[in-house]
Amino acid sequence: MAGMTLTDAGRNLLAKALSGKTLTFTKAATGNGDLGSRNPYTITALVSKKLDLPVTAMRVSATGTAEITVEVTNENITSGFFMKEYGLFAKTSDSSSEMLYAYCNKGNESGYLEAFDGTNPVHFTLSLITVIDTAQNITANITVSNSYVTATSLDAKLEALFAAKDTPAGFFAFKANDTHRLRPLSLDDTRNALTGISDIPSLVDRVKSLEDAIASLSLALNVQEISPGASRFMAEDFIDPDTVDLYTAQVTSIVAGDDSIDCTPINGLIPGAVYTVTDGSNSENVQVESVNLENGIMRVILYGTVKNTYTLGNCRLIRSTADISGGSAYGSAVQRRLSWIPGITWTGRSASQSFTVSLDSSVAAAGSFYLSGNASLSSAGSVTLGG
Repeated sequence: MAGMTLTDAGRNLLAKALSGKTLTFTKAATGNGDLGSRNPYTITALVSKKLDLPVTAMRVSATGTAEITVEVTNENITSGFFMKEYGLFAKTSDSSSEMLYAYCNKGNESGYLEAFDGTNPVHFTLSLITVIDTAQNITANITVSNSYVTATSLDAKLEALFAAKDTPAGFFAFKANDTHRLRPLSLDDTRNALTGISDIPSLVDRVKSLEDAIASLSLALNVQEISPGASRFMAEDFIDPDTVDLYTAQVTSIVAGDDSIDCTPINGLIPGAVYTVTDGSNSENVQVESVNLENGIMRVILYGTVKNTYTLGNCRLIRSTADISGGSAYGSAVQRRLSWIPGITWTGRSASQSFTVSLDSSVAAAGSFYLSGNASLSSAGSVTLGG
């Protein structure tokens, strides 16, 4: 194993590699030249090259170095020599010319490569270590050797074969009859192994169904705890705001301490449901026990009695699956708010004139707002006066 000195040309190549270019190690070479007074940084070629060394494997480490494995053989050597100097050549993707990337001269510590005797060739490998810093795109021109398999070349092949490409880090699996290898799982296989299902939309639907089932069970248990004798209950899920129950009735008679309310209409009132009574100033929740119609009087019998005193002209019986407070309705998927500006009076307008005004219709301002004269309500929610 030999450590290499980066040449000036090598530094330029490395700078390009650090900027994103691909750095390719093309070959190595050895010779018997003495460095002498030459500067190893400015040298551009071996002093006395004797033999090119093909690259058989490359491995990049996490410490910013690359280990280049080369093969040495004397099959074409007719005269032995001391292998004093080594050079590693490379090029970048923006140039076709290879340059001396790194150089090493072992001087008197070099080994001797004897000439081929015609019968028993010499084969061995040599590892050259050089700097690559944090460059990401590093390759090598690999020459396949039929002589032997080195540990470095085997590791490189295994890494290329089993390296995770589109797999999450750390997910590997063993499969029967797979020569006892742990192979990286693909994203789909990992998802299947963790969830037991390959279709994400189906998984979402399954989770939603489970959540709905758990919510229903929890609601049933809560109702049993609150009202142990209840035989049925109703609940809103607010999934579709347009299906929220917004029943409203005009209260025609209500007295504090009484257990009934007269209102119109009563069609749609649900026995057992909880409603809100409000006149814009006071409000309370009441629960309907039954609905009766006698002699034209529409009467609602309550569980319990009315607690507050209300102004009849503004009093309404309201059921909403949203919470009504502070002039706003909460609980559905969207917040709905109506408001009006009190104190505006329309007079002297002819039927042919159209006049649009924004009204503050908060519940708190209900006492200061009223309509007189003929009025009609359109399906779009606007009010037309007169006509």
